[in-house]
Amino acid sequence: MSTIVEISIPADEFALGRALQSDSQLQIELERIVPTGTAVFPFFWAWGDTIGQFETAVRDEPAIQDLTRLDSFSDGTLFRAVWNEEITGFVRGIEEANATVMEANGTADGWTFHLRFPAQEQMSSFQSFCRREGITVEVHRVYSLQEMTTQQLRTLTPAQQETLVTAYEEGYFERPRDITLEVLADELKISPQAVGGRLRRGYSNLIAGSFRSLEE
Repeated sequence: MSTIVEISIPADEFALGRALQSDSQLQIELERIVPTGTAVFPFFWAWGDTIGQFETAVRDEPAIQDLTRLDSFSDGTLFRAVWNEEITGFVRGIEEANATVMEANGTADGWTFHLRFPAQEQMSSFQSFCRREGITVEVHRVYSLQEMTTQQLRTLTPAQQETLVTAYEEGYFERPRDITLEVLADELKISPQAVGGRLRRGYSNLIAGSFRSLEE
């Protein structure tokens, strides 16, 4: 059974993190994708007011072979990065362990990753790699996808679950959003105010359920 691990690393342990040192306000979100060789982490979003400064720093990073702006919005930009063939450090560890990045975000203060490993052996291999390379990794939580899904869904009412699932499938949580609250309300045949209320209560219940599972 696959295992999901939530970890954090210092900003300077990751190439994109090193580029963030000059701007403490910028935030980075990696697009979820299965790593395949040097295609690991090909797409990421940068959010903030000084993206140009960050872009220059990324282009100067030795681990990055090429960087392309794919799309820009008022407060964010989508980039495509091509990594050098000789990937080192944290990125190499993820690649060698055949891990999948489920979620990743970072600031100048550090990075948080949710990594899915095919089996316990790969997770142990990744941990050994980090120790060998001197990479500081703090493990916050280890769980299975089934455990996470079951525990979290138990905290939701059927209406909240329907609203959250529909919002996710229609792209309401994307940046920029693929659907407005009003259109989402039309699909669910309820008012926008009711949709907003279900989302807020659903968020609250999911967060409360996550904290309870951490305490168990």
